[in-house]
Amino acid sequence: MTVSAKKSLEEKLKYLPASPGVYLMKNRSGQVIYVGKALSLNKRVRSYFVNIDNKTVRKTSQDYDDRNISSPATSAEGYQNKTDSLITNIADIDYIVTTTEDEAFLLEANLIKKYRPKYNIALKDDKRYPFLKLTTNEPYPRLFVVRQTYKDGARYFGPYTDAATIRKILRYIEWLLPLRTCKRKIEQGKKTQEKPCLNYQLGKCPAPCTGLVTKQDYRRTVKNIISFLNGRDREITEDLKEEMNKASEEMFFEKAAKIRDRIATLERMQRNRTIHFPDENNRDVIAIYKEEKLAAVAVLKILGGKLLNKENHRLTNAEDSGKADTLTAFISQYYAEKLDRLPHKILLSDKPDDYESLNRWLSNRLTIPQKGDNRLLMNIARKNAFDFIETIKLSHIRKTDRTVFPVQELKEKLLLDKLPRKMICIDISTIGGVDTVSSIVYFENGKPSKKRYRHLTIKNSNIQDDYAAIYETLIRYMNKVEDQDRPDLIVIDGGKGQLNAAEKALTAYLQASPEKSSLPIISLAKKVEQVFTTSSNTPLLLARSSSALRLLVNIRDEAHRFAISYHRKKRKKRFLASELDKIEGVGDYTKFLLLNNFGSVENIKKATVEELTQIKGIGRKTAKKITEALSESTFEKSD
Repeated sequence: MTVSAKKSLEEKLKYLPASPGVYLMKNRSGQVIYVGKALSLNKRVRSYFVNIDNKTVRKTSQDYDDRNISSPATSAEGYQNKTDSLITNIADIDYIVTTTEDEAFLLEANLIKKYRPKYNIALKDDKRYPFLKLTTNEPYPRLFVVRQTYKDGARYFGPYTDAATIRKILRYIEWLLPLRTCKRKIEQGKKTQEKPCLNYQLGKCPAPCTGLVTKQDYRRTVKNIISFLNGRDREITEDLKEEMNKASEEMFFEKAAKIRDRIATLERMQRNRTIHFPDENNRDVIAIYKEEKLAAVAVLKILGGKLLNKENHRLTNAEDSGKADTLTAFISQYYAEKLDRLPHKILLSDKPDDYESLNRWLSNRLTIPQKGDNRLLMNIARKNAFDFIETIKLSHIRKTDRTVFPVQELKEKLLLDKLPRKMICIDISTIGGVDTVSSIVYFENGKPSKKRYRHLTIKNSNIQDDYAAIYETLIRYMNKVEDQDRPDLIVIDGGKGQLNAAEKALTAYLQASPEKSSLPIISLAKKVEQVFTTSSNTPLLLARSSSALRLLVNIRDEAHRFAISYHRKKRKKRFLASELDKIEGVGDYTKFLLLNNFGSVENIKKATVEELTQIKGIGRKTAKKITEALSESTFEKSD
């Protein structure tokens, strides 16, 4: 930092106000690199520095009330490094005074979205999530998907981070509560079309353009759609039953039957929803998951007492921050534009930093559940956050490589804690206990990684014992494999017996290396492709069309191929170690040609020089050497 810049910064620090506000830290080029909020700007900003010369961070944890950078006294070394890096790059500080801390919360969130500072944890919004827009400002409203919200008098529902969810909702509404989808301008009481369009014939539109539906009935449908999207299905059911009874009394039986079918669909949907709160209050269930440099938050939306929607949000710049910091940054940004429509309760998986201030800002809606249905919901939210991170890790593969989908399905079918990106398969090859070998093939993200293939010669191979061979193979492999190559899943070619042998080997390995973590093991039997696991005596049968089963079969077959090829190589080498080895000047390739053409050493002995020279690669001189050497060998044996 230059002398003039240092003096300018010192002057600003002297005259900082003691009021609430937001401060912006800038680098030498004037770029905003950090935005923070403070109850007292003077105290908070000055707490970053002991003096300007060495820019040392204070060690007092109480000074670190900021939500995006943790106190060095209570955080890991990574957080300290992040703070040091920030301090080193500060060349200028600006600030905006607010009247209350609540205003500072809101302003900070808006400035983070505007500047996307390097050192702030931020919601990743590479794309705008879709909303459902209900044009209640039109005489005959429409419902459709949009990516941008405006203050235009319409009602917006969402956002929906799962595109499949929003399509499913639209299909239900199209069948249960149809609205017009066209963009025609339809004025109340005026008929704009003589005949209804095809959508009316399909039951997807009530045709207000032809006057086939009254303004009152159309508005009732709109009211029911709003209730449906807010989770208040009971109101819709009661309204539909009233409409059905009225149609029946007026002897419009076909209309009554259609309404009856809609009621049955709605009741079936209600039964399929497993989580329900009788109080019908809205809740947001928020869980955070961090792994390595990735952080994500899952939000379950409980509307009308029922779980109706899920949102997944990725966070950036969170690699050097803890869960508490990251969660606080998410909450402040997520609810900055939702203060006028907060849910009844906001359930959190972890306690965020500055909890009391956040809770006051959100009208005391925050709570951390410990038991009951709320705790069950939190477990679901945690799993969604975890799965979202796992999906992100493979997103770069998904674009070019379809093998990611079998890996994901395998995780779901086997109930694994993490994706089996790295898999090994062990197979044993032997004939009568002779030349017993094993193979270990390695698959990464569903594809073979041949540079990590291994084969072993079994040391204790006096008798044919596949179980002992598997035990020895796994022990030797686990003792030598590098940490970065440790598999996420071990597959054994065989049934329950082979699986038990592998499990015993892994147990012995873990006892000798207690610092290592356990690994899931399965086996795949050949007859009907049964999958055996260590957690159940009953085999798992995957559908023949399952991509997960195809992946298991591929890795099993590859292990079998690799084991067989190595076993043949061992046998060939042993067969060549015969009387032919005594012939000087005859290499392995020539021996192979002789055995390949004549089948055995005895047949080679019976061959003439002319017959030997018929083999491409064997000249007359070599042929004479072979016949003379073998004839001497025969004489020695008979003697």
